Amino acid sequence: MLLLILLIISTSCLSVSALGCSSGLHSSAHIIIYSDAFEYLSNLDDFQTIRKLVEAFNSSSNEVKIELYSYDAKKLGDYIRKNKALGSAAYSVTEVYIITYINSMIWQPPATTERKSHILILLLRHSYPHIFMKPKIHKLKRAGFQIFTLVYGALREYELEEVATYPAEWHSYSRMNFKSSDSAAEALVRSACRNIEAKERVAKKQLLSEVHLVGGNGPCQGRVELFYNQTWGTLTDEHWDRQAADVICRQLKCGPSVEAQKGDTFGAGVGHVLEKVDCTGDESDISECLLGAWTGRDDVRSVHSAGVTCLSSGVSGVRLVDGSGRCNGTVEVSVDNVWRRLSLWNFDLREGAVICREMSCGPLVKVQEVYSTSGTQAVERSRCFGSESKFSECRIGLWKADTQLPDVHAAVVCSETAISKVSVAGESGKCSGKVKIFSDELWSTVCAAEWSAAEEAVLCKQQGCGPALELVEVKKVTLSRSATPHTNFRNVHCSGSETHLSQCSTVLSRGYNCYSGEAVVSCSPTGVSEVRLVDGPHSCSGRVEVWYKKRWGTVCDQNWDLSDAEVVCRQVGCGPAVQAPGGAHFGPGNGDIWLEKVFCNGMETELSHCGAMMSKKNLCVHSQDASVICEEKEQV
Repeated sequence: MLLLILLIISTSCLSVSALGCSSGLHSSAHIIIYSDAFEYLSNLDDFQTIRKLVEAFNSSSNEVKIELYSYDAKKLGDYIRKNKALGSAAYSVTEVYIITYINSMIWQPPATTERKSHILILLLRHSYPHIFMKPKIHKLKRAGFQIFTLVYGALREYELEEVATYPAEWHSYSRMNFKSSDSAAEALVRSACRNIEAKERVAKKQLLSEVHLVGGNGPCQGRVELFYNQTWGTLTDEHWDRQAADVICRQLKCGPSVEAQKGDTFGAGVGHVLEKVDCTGDESDISECLLGAWTGRDDVRSVHSAGVTCLSSGVSGVRLVDGSGRCNGTVEVSVDNVWRRLSLWNFDLREGAVICREMSCGPLVKVQEVYSTSGTQAVERSRCFGSESKFSECRIGLWKADTQLPDVHAAVVCSETAISKVSVAGESGKCSGKVKIFSDELWSTVCAAEWSAAEEAVLCKQQGCGPALELVEVKKVTLSRSATPHTNFRNVHCSGSETHLSQCSTVLSRGYNCYSGEAVVSCSPTGVSEVRLVDGPHSCSGRVEVWYKKRWGTVCDQNWDLSDAEVVCRQVGCGPAVQAPGGAHFGPGNGDIWLEKVFCNGMETELSHCGAMMSKKNLCVHSQDASVICEEKEQV
């Protein structure tokens, strides 16, 4: 008997602040939950997990649909009705195997004017069949789904690394690591909330716009004070930890945290209090964390203020030592002018690939372990997303989550030969087809598992084509007995602003079994031409609109930043960019949203020279239209 549960919810985070989402923030999502966890009617107590998820993301205005798939539909249905296992939630039971169902999923962006997040949660009893889902999972990720897994047995991350969204630490869980169904559900809710709120980044930054430290010895030490909703106040120390401390240090352009201090270490605060921040430690701004309520000081259980001590500077250099050449050795980074090794426990392929890129070497070949002498100074946490050009852009922490772990540090072996050529093999010319890379005298395809819009944008630009084309519809996938593709390039990670794939971080793994299939690219043959600013207070500020296919359209604020704005300001003949507001700052446009993502480095003369992605089925809506505010050019 195999059970599959489908739960579709449209939800608002206003209703779930107690379980995890930020207080007072309106955001919405479509959430799908699959489960094969109740095979042979086992794990029945964990219906509580699903009930908690339903409770967390449910409201009177939401549609909740539960479908149960089982080989013994009657027996399962009888159990649910008799024990009210799903409360009052509506459900139906039928018989479909989970792999077949997922590969049969059909999805396209809903017609809506509201920003929606798309969340897929997999509650899994086994992990063995998931290789058959990986091609479809990859398509769902490309369509914008964030994917979470909760496994009821021991978690073997290597089997799920191409299923859950990166990083696995915040997307892939084992039920064995939780004391109860409630705690497992709460972890899933918090993780889902973080992803849902990512689409509300602009609104959250407007709400919590500034942070500074007061009462310490300089700008990198002191009591945390926040400018929230146009009012200064403090942060309670009740939920204060090193993850949040690292985020604040990073936001203030200091080094990583040395200590997260409690109990009014730097004096008592006055005014309003933010009840909590819940951070992973990977955020670049405290507003990206889950936020508690902003209340009067008399209404908070703990009125003690949080404080932090940060190092005065972060990573300023990288070197490889004790190796046989310039492209291999133990990794050391200079943090606040002290050389430290990197703990292997939080170091993986992405971190290694960034190191190889910064050292001007070729692709990462392997990561190795080095046992250091006791007392060796180390960076205990490191997190790169692979697209960073330097390790200083990655997230680091000096604290050790598990003090029982031995001191094992990271070494890398990088190829000394960079990517020399790239081709696109297809019937329609250089702008569409299978991606092939030439390195070490061999042509090889690229695994699709981590292939994304940023890599396609770079390749399209390199090929002299227009923006990358993203088809976000998810169609039925037919299971095939054809051989699993073997590739030499496991991962390619670009920021999108590079001019050539050789400038990106890459991982070389000869003969790698790529269950997700081989990477392909589809580029528009032509790009946007003209750019104009609309509905601003003067000619150098306004909503960005671009000319394509003989009509004007807007640009989505996904990835929109000051580098993109700088290019627009230059192209329209204005002074430097001052701000790059999103969220339809100068009002929403209408008609087409031509560009969903733009990847500029800020030095281009025209927007058409930047990497970009456009979609045949928009994931963006006009409330996400991008704008610029440029300095007005002085009249001569």
